[in-house]
Formats: sequence, C-alpha cells, structure tokens
Amino acid sequence: MKIKFCEKNLDRFSKPAYKELKGKYDDVKVKKDSCLKECKLCRSEPFAIVKGEIVRAETPKKLVKKLEKRITEQASG
Repeated sequence: MKIKFCEKNLDRFSKPAYKELKGKYDDVKVKKDSCLKECKLCRSEPFAIVKGEIVRAETPKKLVKKLEKRITEQASG
C-alpha cells in the first residue's frame, strides 16, 4: 500500500500524521509529493491519498486513525 501526502498540506496540517506513519509499517510506503492537485482541500484540512482515494480528517490524529484502519483492512483482506 502507498500513502501519499502533499508537501503543502504537510506544512499546514498533516506533518504529525506523516511522521507517525513513516516507517511504522513494513508493507506501507509513506511518500510526499510536491502537489497532489487537491488545492482547495489542501488549504482546509489534513488529507492523504490511498489507492487513488482521498482520506480526510479534522485533525492529524484522526487522519492517522483513518489511515491505520485502511492499513489493517488491507492486511486482513
């Protein structure tokens, strides 16, 4: 599984989520891209992209929970 973060969103909101997930799971690649072309969303809340789907949350902590749920679902499915 690959989780992509936007660099601008990292600066604004999601850096704690990125740092928490980076290297935590052997089978998950956590990457940052210069732009994910979701500018309106990027300016308003933490988000990441998993398998082409946007995962968004109110806080970085909630984003981590949502992303970890996807990771465990993939591992068990």
